[in-house]
Amino acid sequence: MIKTIAQNYIKQLSESICYGFATKMQASSTQKTKDSAGRRLGVKKFGGEEVFPNDILIRQRGFRWKPGQNTSVGKDHTIHSRVEGIVHFRRDPYKFKKTFYVDVIPRENPNRTHYPPPPYSYHPELFPELAKNNPEPLILLKQSEEKVEVQIKQQGFKISTKQFKAIQIPDDYKPEFTVSTLQQQLSINKQ
Repeated sequence: MIKTIAQNYIKQLSESICYGFATKMQASSTQKTKDSAGRRLGVKKFGGEEVFPNDILIRQRGFRWKPGQNTSVGKDHTIHSRVEGIVHFRRDPYKFKKTFYVDVIPRENPNRTHYPPPPYSYHPELFPELAKNNPEPLILLKQSEEKVEVQIKQQGFKISTKQFKAIQIPDDYKPEFTVSTLQQQLSINKQ
């Protein structure tokens, strides 16, 4: 009797429960979608580049590159130069791991921030005697007189062609090969 009551109760439950897909999407929360900007790590000055004191050579997390001579390390593992000179990378040959060291070879760098001043020249009308020693003025690139640009109208289109002056061949010039000698050589090759 209990068995029949239980079966009737399960039938009623199964008829009342509706199985099917939801017509609306359920609201959900997303996690781990935030991201920070990249930290711009890596080598900032490569081998052979000129550096000044306190220049940043490498930004890194951990010691992928190790500080060598004339370098210092910041609290975030950034390697700085201590002196003025040239960056040099080296590998320790006696270590099993490939560990690279960054050194700065001390050297005085040339001044490349400012151009040298132009030579002083006097005004020729105000100081004619001193203007005689003025340096020659800079000659800018001029268009070659031999090149002549000619526009030809051809069927309504403008075509620009560059023409050159003909080269004067001296009268005493004798080429090594003439047409007759070339013909003789060709006939010998065919036989």
